[in-house]
Amino acid sequence: MPAIDIVTMRGETPRVAPHLLPNEVATIAKNCIFDRGTLAPLMDDLATGLSVPITPKTLFHYRGDFWFAWAGYVEVMRSPIAQDTYGRIYYTDGIYPKVTTADIATGGATKPTAWYRLGVSAPTTAIQIAAVTPPDGETDDDATDDITRFYVETYVTGAGEEGAPGPASAEVTITVPDSTVTLEFSSPSANDRNITARRIYRSVTSDSTADYLFVAELPIGTLSYIDARDDAELAGALDTYDYLPPPDDMRGLCLMANGIAAGFAGNELLFSAAYLPYAWPEANRLTTEHDIVAIAATGAALVVGTKGYPYLCQGVTPSAITSTKIELQQACISARSMVSVDGLVLYACPDGLTGISTSGASLVTAQIITPTQWQAMSPSTLRAWCHEGKYIGITDTHAFMYDPASGDFREMTNRWDTAFNDLESDSLFIAKGAALFKWRGDNAANTNYTWRSKEFTATGVSYSCARITRGNGELGIRIYADGVNVLELNDVPQTAFRLPAIRGDKWQVEVFGVAEVERIQLATSMAELA
Repeated sequence: MPAIDIVTMRGETPRVAPHLLPNEVATIAKNCIFDRGTLAPLMDDLATGLSVPITPKTLFHYRGDFWFAWAGYVEVMRSPIAQDTYGRIYYTDGIYPKVTTADIATGGATKPTAWYRLGVSAPTTAIQIAAVTPPDGETDDDATDDITRFYVETYVTGAGEEGAPGPASAEVTITVPDSTVTLEFSSPSANDRNITARRIYRSVTSDSTADYLFVAELPIGTLSYIDARDDAELAGALDTYDYLPPPDDMRGLCLMANGIAAGFAGNELLFSAAYLPYAWPEANRLTTEHDIVAIAATGAALVVGTKGYPYLCQGVTPSAITSTKIELQQACISARSMVSVDGLVLYACPDGLTGISTSGASLVTAQIITPTQWQAMSPSTLRAWCHEGKYIGITDTHAFMYDPASGDFREMTNRWDTAFNDLESDSLFIAKGAALFKWRGDNAANTNYTWRSKEFTATGVSYSCARITRGNGELGIRIYADGVNVLELNDVPQTAFRLPAIRGDKWQVEVFGVAEVERIQLATSMAELA
């Protein structure tokens, strides 16, 4: 057998000394992939012909050729409503939570072109009772049939979203049966929430009911109404008592299973009513010990990265969600680094990448990279995306790819401003300036890869020949003996070739180029390569 025979190639494990690495692990693995079990280059990015008007920090594919782009960091989620006819998109941008719809989002060059504040505000002014009018000729002749009632109103958006009720009206006493009540309303103080209607409710008390029941829905511009309905004509009960808008400082908007939206403000976690991402009841809130940095959903669970301990929240309904503090002292140091990869949520912490799932939590890169090496990569600036089971990360100084399934880690030189993982097309769209590309979408190599082996210890050995089992394309080789480059070829032959007569104790082989490599062999004689 050859003295050095590398039949599989993997990424880097910089934590381990070069001579202690397994045979297949690299000391340098840059711009390469191992998808087929061989060494191959990353393919080039494919120009899509699409562009956005700005250099974005956040990118989102809405539909067709419509792309949303923001100059700042934004968290975006689609509507949880099945076949949503309004095409709603919800997002948090640090100013206040917003929602946009198909009819206002795509009309201008910058998209979304327009938006509304997320949530439906409650009326601030009580309904005024203008008059109580008995039927013609009727008078109060029986005090036992007097009825007392109150009125409240709610606001409703153009999408049919109903908010919490405003203050109750003054008490109204109906002394004559079948009297009508004239109501007067105030206009909303501001209408940046697409409020188009108001719903009127009145109190009904009986042996079986004590609630506000629906009276009528009116256009928001209607400022008076005569209520002539009997109790039997009233419809359903008011059920939006706690449907409050989210706070203006809410961030991290994301969608959990069962239609529950989640966000955070400071050290407070917030959960929407199920399938109603405009309604955020105060009862659906939890707190953490430290301020929250980022959150990410994975199935029915929510991973919470804070400035201290992480948390895992689980529950099938918003009111039943519970949080568990994870005894792992790994703070989240970059909100943009938190990404869910096949059920595992990863984020940057001071010592590496932390991984949390419903089955456990750990520092997943503990055996790959040291905290000192990790800090040299500027992890506080890390932005990350998921694509085909890989964690793709870019900092201000480095770019890398990490495979949680295999623990494989490799470097990249390709960089971009932001990206969006489009599940429908199974593509990672990247923005370089204003232009959009499909990452690895081309058939040509992006750039030359570099793969350098571990240090093989062979005291006083002179390797005289080598063979690289390879495909077509450019391929070079460098061979190091005791840290000195003793051979460099820019065009490696398809057959075995001779090496200089050099002896050494520690040997490394490096290949670079674009050709696929299946096997690397170094031997002391041609017979060993046979």
